[in-house]
Amino acid sequence: MNQKLHKDLALLFDFFKKQRSNPPEEFTFKPGLISKPSFFTTRELQQHLNNPLLKPEWVHLKTDGSNVSTDSSVIEKNVQRRFLKFMDKNIIERELRKGGALVLEGLDILDPNINAFCAKIEEALPCSLTNSVAFFSQTQSEAYGGHADSDDVLVIQLGGKKIWDIFEPQQRRYLGNDNQNEYQLGPVLQQITMKPGDALYLRAGVPHRCHTAADYSLHIAIDLLDRTPNADQITKEANLRYYHACEQPYEPADKVIDKYIELLKSPEFQVSVEKQTKEIRDNAAKFREQVERSTGVRFLSKFK
Repeated sequence: MNQKLHKDLALLFDFFKKQRSNPPEEFTFKPGLISKPSFFTTRELQQHLNNPLLKPEWVHLKTDGSNVSTDSSVIEKNVQRRFLKFMDKNIIERELRKGGALVLEGLDILDPNINAFCAKIEEALPCSLTNSVAFFSQTQSEAYGGHADSDDVLVIQLGGKKIWDIFEPQQRRYLGNDNQNEYQLGPVLQQITMKPGDALYLRAGVPHRCHTAADYSLHIAIDLLDRTPNADQITKEANLRYYHACEQPYEPADKVIDKYIELLKSPEFQVSVEKQTKEIRDNAAKFREQVERSTGVRFLSKFK
């Protein structure tokens, strides 16, 4: 992709690169990174929410501490014997008027500037396909409670104010991260208040909890998802190889384990993992190019 980054996102990318070159143990908070963020505001958020093709799975709503189901908001129309499905946006309007919080997923798919930014980040990471999410909340209404993320997260505050309680880091894990209570969150490490233009780089396994400190808050979080072949993928490949070259029958468990480890450490197996990693990186780059094309129908402009 050759799309030039928006000036705000260029600053955010420089901040990201500094954190990657010298990663903090818990987090880095950078007040005033962007003087007046303009690449994404409540106006753009509303435009995306008003997209008639937006479907419920893109939106998460929470009001008075309870998740709001959007399953019943699907409307369909039979056109030429095909069903066109769309979302009744009244459920979003209703919950926001009640003071609810909203999460819009797939922002990198909806917004060309953010897609270009995510492509740059993925080029700089070993193996990643990032997610970009917009969070809108109002006083005393948050989309998520205390939790820790399995991967590093890059955050930029765009409107209003948000207080972050950041707790002492935990062991990085994939289970037990959500809805952590006071005991699970542990001791508070630091409290920060994010204002428009402030940036945050938060490491995986660092619990946090947010509070909206103004009439509203709008921020974007970039999940720096690690797509390097994981334990499940590696085990699946290792099992397949072991089935083709297993230990002799009736050998004790320690011999089986030694043989399995030998397979894992073999040059052939290492090459296969490297090949998988390259395929994931290549597919991520291809995905970004597909998203860029999906937002780029320009032919009709010649008829204006």
